Amino acid sequence: MHITPAGDLYVVDWDTMILAPKERDLMFAGIGFGSAQFSPAEQAAFFLQGYGPAEVDAAALAYYRCERIVQDVYEYCLQILFTEGESSDRRNGLEQFRSQFEPGAVVDRAFLAIEALPPGTG
Repeated sequence: MHITPAGDLYVVDWDTMILAPKERDLMFAGIGFGSAQFSPAEQAAFFLQGYGPAEVDAAALAYYRCERIVQDVYEYCLQILFTEGESSDRRNGLEQFRSQFEPGAVVDRAFLAIEALPPGTG
């Protein structure tokens, strides 16, 4: 956490820090992670406030959203297929895996990002 001299509080997540374009971070805004309290457009607008004025590369955003899903599928498969016996971890992993493919969930939103690309870029 960081508190400015003016008393503003900022929370910084340093977990799995990598050097990447802003689209790598932006993929999380509006894709269905976390609260549904705000629309995807509102989530993206809030997120971009931290970057200031910035153009978003739609192809990079679509790439990172799809890449994240592939990583999640891999991790859930490990959890489901290689957890010994009947455990709640295995059942939870299967439920999380299934939830990614529900209408309006992360897979749908990743496909929407791809479909929104200008012709010839996807």
